Amino acid sequence: MAKSPLILAALAKAAVPHLNFHEVKSLSTSTSGAFDTALLTATSGEHYLIRIANNQTAGIEQEVELQALRALSPVVREKLPFKITNLLGQIKDENGNNALVFEFVYGNPTDLSQLGADSPLAQSIAWAISAIHSLDSAIVDDAHLASFETDQILQTRVAELDRFAATGKVPAVLLSRWEQALEDLSLFKFRPVVTHGALNGETVLSLDNSVSGVLSWGSLKVSDPAEDFSWIAGTGNHALTEYIINLYLKFHSQAGDGLRVRATLYSELEIARWLMHGLAKKDEEIIADAVSMLLVLAEDVSSGAVGRLTVSQKLADPFLIDENFVAPGFGDTKKSDSDLF
Repeated sequence: MAKSPLILAALAKAAVPHLNFHEVKSLSTSTSGAFDTALLTATSGEHYLIRIANNQTAGIEQEVELQALRALSPVVREKLPFKITNLLGQIKDENGNNALVFEFVYGNPTDLSQLGADSPLAQSIAWAISAIHSLDSAIVDDAHLASFETDQILQTRVAELDRFAATGKVPAVLLSRWEQALEDLSLFKFRPVVTHGALNGETVLSLDNSVSGVLSWGSLKVSDPAEDFSWIAGTGNHALTEYIINLYLKFHSQAGDGLRVRATLYSELEIARWLMHGLAKKDEEIIADAVSMLLVLAEDVSSGAVGRLTVSQKLADPFLIDENFVAPGFGDTKKSDSDLF
């Protein structure tokens, strides 16, 4: 059973006794969710979040995210053009579960469906991803987080494809499409970088046409940079995808010619992952949803409505990007903080 907002507020007060709260609002989505979450308003007007895991799996997930947040030290955060939350305090509830109090990160979920390809927010998204990928991989290694070489990433995807095929629910045309892409080694010539690993419209927050914050750092690792673009490629907005990736490649040419193609591949594989999630939970609604999306994609592939997953698909440059342009926080490292925005 979900904890009441008042109980969560009491736990928050015990975890951070120097703060006084006068309002609490539940953010839990159901009575049987993995986490109970509430938004707290302090007497100062500032906002905070309290979150508590309801089971062992959620508790492990929460600990991994804390590990990642600790790796993102103040020095590291200065290199990022957006806000990341801080853990302010923690306390165990009567069942021994950790209740964590975090700073609230302001911003709205980022809706890409109505986003213009050459908009300020599209530029800001490119800069935000570029900033993450520019971080020193030592922060991941020192925190004992996952780090993968290119061949390991490819092997993992191949093994994943085998599991998709074993379900018998993925159309053959998609299995063939994905297998051909994974066999094309020219797609997988890139240097692994620090990646967020869970970027999407809910974890990337925006305000005033700019990325204001990024949430959910539990998948922080060294991996394929294309993973952080799959949510963009998955929109089907090719102009937006190509604009953001073109701008990103101004600063990360080592990401490889196959960056956009891999991002598209990963976005398609996410549908099959959704299927696997439904099968694992024995949730017929999720299974039906995933199968429906796979069938639509299969029809698009068969009709030629979507392009082939090959490096020969060169990035178009539909919008002019000034060759002398320098993104905020990149290029000229001698600029002061006041010059970055």
